Amino acid sequence: MPEILRPTNPVPGYDNTGSRNQPINPNDPNRNIQNVIDPTRVTRGDSRSEQQQAGDASVSHRMRYESNYLTFLQRLANAPDTASAFLRLLQGQGLQVSSGISPGLAAELQGFLELLNMDEAQLAQFLQGQLKSGMRFGGALFSALRTAYQNAGSEMFRTEILQFLRQYSDYSSTSHLQTRMLRTLYDMTRSLPSHWANQLTDIAGRMENAFAAGDRQEGLSILRGQVFPLIADYVTRTHDHGMARSLLSLLTLDMVRYENGDEQALIQSFRHLGNYNIFKGDLGGLSDESILRMLNETDFAKAAQADNFAERFTQLALRSLRGEGGTAAQEIFRSLLSSILINESVYMPLQHLLLPFQWEDKAVFSEMWVDPDAQHSGGREDPAPRLLIKMDIEGLGAFDLIIDQAGGRTSLQVACPRQMAAFSGDISRDLSEILTRNGLTPGDVRVAAMRQPMNISDAFPTLFQEVKSGVDVKV
Repeated sequence: MPEILRPTNPVPGYDNTGSRNQPINPNDPNRNIQNVIDPTRVTRGDSRSEQQQAGDASVSHRMRYESNYLTFLQRLANAPDTASAFLRLLQGQGLQVSSGISPGLAAELQGFLELLNMDEAQLAQFLQGQLKSGMRFGGALFSALRTAYQNAGSEMFRTEILQFLRQYSDYSSTSHLQTRMLRTLYDMTRSLPSHWANQLTDIAGRMENAFAAGDRQEGLSILRGQVFPLIADYVTRTHDHGMARSLLSLLTLDMVRYENGDEQALIQSFRHLGNYNIFKGDLGGLSDESILRMLNETDFAKAAQADNFAERFTQLALRSLRGEGGTAAQEIFRSLLSSILINESVYMPLQHLLLPFQWEDKAVFSEMWVDPDAQHSGGREDPAPRLLIKMDIEGLGAFDLIIDQAGGRTSLQVACPRQMAAFSGDISRDLSEILTRNGLTPGDVRVAAMRQPMNISDAFPTLFQEVKSGVDVKV
């Protein structure tokens, strides 16, 4: 047992062991000491080198788990089975009132499931809505900005384009930021003593009224002049550096984005870009109201406002994770949210869509990943869209579908359950006819039995290019 009362600097001669008085040589091959620091190497507490034999050519391209990007890839490979979790939700397995789910949540879940009961026309509309609500920077306006950014000869010009896009992103997230800031304030009240919680509840009510009235400046004033001083005073008096201060840090980040999305600042930034002749036609004569109307009437803005699925799903997840749905619902939504967060992370350069629905009394879950600028193999260097669709149909099994468009042709690679592989020729002909019927020229259409589910990295190999060219930033 170590002598914890020994002085920090040992008295010479205190120990009679000879090794105490002998200098340590890091290069001594006979030493048995494992925690000697060699100043020529960076070591870890478990005696492993951070470089992981980086100088050895035979292992130089092996996965290095200290990288943020590679950690993301590892989590992506180990992500929960989204299809299985969503099918359990659609089928209502274990989600009865007797399992612990509250009657109110049971009714909300039933309404959510009825929302997903679709016919062909409703499914097409649902898919289009998900595509549009996932493309914040789609449409003619942002296409012009993208072209201007690519052709810009000035780094300052590029910076101004990016600044406008950041402001638009924060402006278009106004409702989301307001909801999240209010939720953070009410979460704070549950972590404070009643004296402080009552004051913060009153402040949150005033801020909620300001948001309802569309008064951004009043909301910011309440945050700066009332919320932050109150929590700072609480921390100073109580020395509580726990939940309240952590939530205040999250609130600060949202407040910065909320301030950056100010309407007038966005309008000024847009007018400044107009001086570079980016847009076709003269937009200098537009009023402030017309500019805001144009930015509010993009396909993304319209689809986001009409996206009832995302709002209903978020509310169900929030209530279930708080324990209203019992352990079965908690497990399902925890798996779903974990998978969604991974696929929506900053490292995923793909558009990700969820498409759960009920089709002719069968539960169907589908996920779609879209890369509009995929670089194809086989000598084709031109960017062309690529889609990976994963589908799990109740009673049939899992399907993987890759769609490529290049050279004016649309190619399909379908992996289907083994019992359906016997009909691969018929399926291939039907798919070619569907492409032709929709004005597309069929390319290579292949249907085969699924050997194993396709990984996202197999469908989009360029995801791994970051490994060879990226910078290790994780400490």
